[in-house]
Amino acid sequence: MEEMLRKYLGKLEGMLDLKWQAETRSAIKKIFNFEPVAELPFIDLRGVEEVADKDWPSYPYNDAFFDPAKMLLNELGIVFRHVQVRDYHSLNIRGNYGTVILPSIFGAKYQLTETSLPWASHFDSREDIKKLIAKGIPDYKNGLGKTCFETATYYSETLKAYPKLKKAISIYHPDLQSTFDAAHLIWGHDILYAMYDCPGLVHELLSLITETYIVFMKKWKLHIGEGNDYSTHWNYYIKGGIMLRDDSSVMISPAQYDEFVKPYDQKLLNEFGGCIHFCGKGDTFIRSMCESKNLSGINTSQPHLNNMEQMVKLCFEKKIALLSLPEKYIPKNAVTGFIVAR
Repeated sequence: MEEMLRKYLGKLEGMLDLKWQAETRSAIKKIFNFEPVAELPFIDLRGVEEVADKDWPSYPYNDAFFDPAKMLLNELGIVFRHVQVRDYHSLNIRGNYGTVILPSIFGAKYQLTETSLPWASHFDSREDIKKLIAKGIPDYKNGLGKTCFETATYYSETLKAYPKLKKAISIYHPDLQSTFDAAHLIWGHDILYAMYDCPGLVHELLSLITETYIVFMKKWKLHIGEGNDYSTHWNYYIKGGIMLRDDSSVMISPAQYDEFVKPYDQKLLNEFGGCIHFCGKGDTFIRSMCESKNLSGINTSQPHLNNMEQMVKLCFEKKIALLSLPEKYIPKNAVTGFIVAR
């Protein structure tokens, strides 16, 4: 495996154009600051079959889950493709442990699957949730927490031998979801009933998850040596320190979003600043979301399900960048505020 790493990391080292990477980050800073750019930054989302050089190893997810060297090569395979297409990708990698990280820190079990990222198993009852809350903030190294830090250390130490890779490639923060998404994973679908039956208990869990998130992320920032002015996540160089996920929010009412989601997102945004992602239809909460403070960008993976004319108008008014938006949704005269998906 060491020989494989040397071969392909050396190959990628020779391909990197640090000057172009600096230019892409400068352009994206202008996007978040709503300053005009000559070309809207774009992310090429086509597959590896679209690049000339396809020589990069790939390992089954379940194998890479237990082997940081294989995980590193899988992650760098994404960088390898984006370097060739010469887009505005942030050139970053992560410990790819899926959405179960924060639930595992709280003691939730998870399982690997044949075809997707791990699935969390929620706690069985409301009594279990009460016991969980009574224990207070868990050790951030519980479950997969420790693994995330160990993998980041392995990545960082491995890249040291390759100066250009070390300088250009960021290790982005683990997928902790958002407070409400993590609570949904920990509690299961019964949390949707509990918002009516025992809202106080729901708030207790949300508060505990938020405090745990903050502890973990502060430790992470120190470990990686990253601040909160700008950071990277997924395809993006972003203004702020975190990327929250509000996928579960698409299932609840606007009033429930305002009560059970927004205050906890806001606490995290107050602490770190950053962006929010959601899958699905967010029309019910997008206006309220855009009122959030320290929110610099929004990414929706299914714009066709949303009223994009409304979303574009709201985000532009609030100076919130839209990330990975297909060109058909972007005003023709736009010169800033968007990262384009191609």
